[in-house]
Amino acid sequence: MVQFDNQYRQVKLKVVYYGPGLCGKTTCLQYIHRVTDPQRRTKLYALNTASDRTLFFDLLSLDLGRVRGYRVTLQLYTVPGQVQYNATRRAVLAGADGVVFVVDSQRSKARENQDSLANLAENLRANGLDPDTIPIVLHYNKRDLPEVLSRPELDQLVNRQGLRVFETVATQGTGVVEGFAAITESTVLSVADRLGLSGQQETLQRLVGNVRTALQPLLPRATQPVVEGPVVIRPPGQADALTPDELVADAVRANVAMGELSTRLDSLSTELARRVSNLHSINEFGHLMSLAREPEDVTGSFFERFLRELRVSCGTLMVVRDGGELYEVMRKGLASDPMGETDSHGEVPARTVITSRQPFLAQLEELEPAQVLASPWLDELRGLGFISALAVPLIAQDRPVGLVTAYADTTRGPFEDEELELATVMSSTAAVALANARAWRSIEQINRNLEGAVAERTRDLQEALGRVQALATQVEDRNLELEAANRQLRDLERLKGDLLSRVAHELNTPVTAIQTSARILGRYGEVPPDKAAKFVEIITQEAGRLADLIASALQAAVLGFPEGRPQGQTLPLADLLKRALAPLRTELSERKLTLQVKIAAGLEKLWGDGEQLEAAVRAIVRNAVEFNREGGSVTIIARPARRGGVALVELRIEDTGPGIPADDLPHVTEVFWQGGNVLTSKPRGLGLGLAVARRVAENHRGALDISSEVGKGTVVSLFLPAQEG
Repeated sequence: MVQFDNQYRQVKLKVVYYGPGLCGKTTCLQYIHRVTDPQRRTKLYALNTASDRTLFFDLLSLDLGRVRGYRVTLQLYTVPGQVQYNATRRAVLAGADGVVFVVDSQRSKARENQDSLANLAENLRANGLDPDTIPIVLHYNKRDLPEVLSRPELDQLVNRQGLRVFETVATQGTGVVEGFAAITESTVLSVADRLGLSGQQETLQRLVGNVRTALQPLLPRATQPVVEGPVVIRPPGQADALTPDELVADAVRANVAMGELSTRLDSLSTELARRVSNLHSINEFGHLMSLAREPEDVTGSFFERFLRELRVSCGTLMVVRDGGELYEVMRKGLASDPMGETDSHGEVPARTVITSRQPFLAQLEELEPAQVLASPWLDELRGLGFISALAVPLIAQDRPVGLVTAYADTTRGPFEDEELELATVMSSTAAVALANARAWRSIEQINRNLEGAVAERTRDLQEALGRVQALATQVEDRNLELEAANRQLRDLERLKGDLLSRVAHELNTPVTAIQTSARILGRYGEVPPDKAAKFVEIITQEAGRLADLIASALQAAVLGFPEGRPQGQTLPLADLLKRALAPLRTELSERKLTLQVKIAAGLEKLWGDGEQLEAAVRAIVRNAVEFNREGGSVTIIARPARRGGVALVELRIEDTGPGIPADDLPHVTEVFWQGGNVLTSKPRGLGLGLAVARRVAENHRGALDISSEVGKGTVVSLFLPAQEG
């Protein structure tokens, strides 16, 4: 299947070398690659298999002519011949335009050749290709080996269709290029026929001539013609010396070959020099465009340089106005440009090219009569003596800003693809420069118009700005106050709701127990003394629980204090600790806990709100008592500390309880958070103790640190300011 590469304007033809395993396909391709690309400008790619390889490469170095403005190029492939690689062979064969079937001439390979040929037909049909119409050339390879089949035997074996045959020795290159030339010519003619060119003899002759011109330098100078009959061998004893005429003929052929090689070398050198020159021109032109500030400077410099680089004297530069109208700003060598005029179909060719946003290159000699009739402006260009037309839209930021055209005559020669690339780069650079120059001019005009208005409005704005700033300051202060009040209100509402819910829930159990025990005791005469004592104990315990709940609820008052510095005072440290610990003496005694208080020498006072500090210390110690083991200890240490260069007092409470799991430690200061299983081991209280302590520390610009290790107890440090500041 013919592949069209629109980016590089190429038609890619695919030729596949097919045959049984180890028949010489790879060697043929390697030899062709070596002779067609001695500079190794293209890579030979290989996919290795167990005992064969699939190779392919592009023959970009061969100029096989053009079809409808597209350069004809070849891609050569080989396939693995082994039976197990049929899927690979079928995939490689997809889209093939021609096939070279390489036959292994060894007598022992006769069956393998037949099987491979049948496999070729099968895989062609599987890819939608007709074995009877696709170009196929046969290579009878390995003719230098002993025990090979004769030519008639091979014809009877694999060539009953009468295909073209070349006897080859791939390892030496014998016959390889001849077969390659034959399949190339056949494939190009087949593709031309599929493109509808079979009835255009002039075009077909041009294509065949281009192919033969491109491949002629690759053919051996003493190539023997392909013959269908037996090969005539000069009998022994015949004179081997060449006649003078033959010597002259060889000398002429050698000179011709030398001339062709020199011409090819000159062509490559010229191409390289042209590419270097193009790069230099692009760099110099980019610098020139960067210096242009006015649109007229851009268009003038660009058009002059554009025609000079393309070595033409006829062309036009058109630009797009703001309203989308296309108008001509420069023209040279033409009374009028056919591309800018409305043709007989009511269309403007220049507008069509701009709309497509693609550069346009037409080789007028290659256009068919039907194409010229469909585009009468091309016929007009022919009448003016031009052989090639080039039009490139100027695109900046995906918007067309203009179009430049150029026309070449027979003296100059047709435009090449490389020149189209140069023209496209120059046009893109000029388009950006023109768009920038227009924007620069617009900005300058806008600046001039705005200067007066800005000066006039500046005074009014400055006065208004002063008033607005004053109002903004007031509004900002009010907003801050309002946000603080709203935040505090929301916190209090949330705390109140949570507190009422939890208190109601926690009160239900002890109240129910007390009511039940009281009703039973009301019938005292009916209750045995031992059971009555038990109910009294229940009432006492639940009353204590109610007292704890009430104390916990009172702790919530601390959470209701607004954030910020409390209205504190200097407090005696010892008195503060006595007041905080007094309600906990009974619990300490019941749980047989040892309490130690250690105050560093010289540390007698601290600063803060007495009620808040007392609630915080009591909450921490209550936790140390409740979550302690029976017979354990609680130690309170008061000592000076420094954090971040600030003098503080650390109240450190240590217990010998079970400790807090690492997963629970981050949550212990959250409001209403309680660890443990709510069904079996839910702690007493509302879960406000450490939350209250943290809030008190924050209100006093201090901190609350908690560390714990399971099985070794917990340490809570309350850091408070040593004095007001």
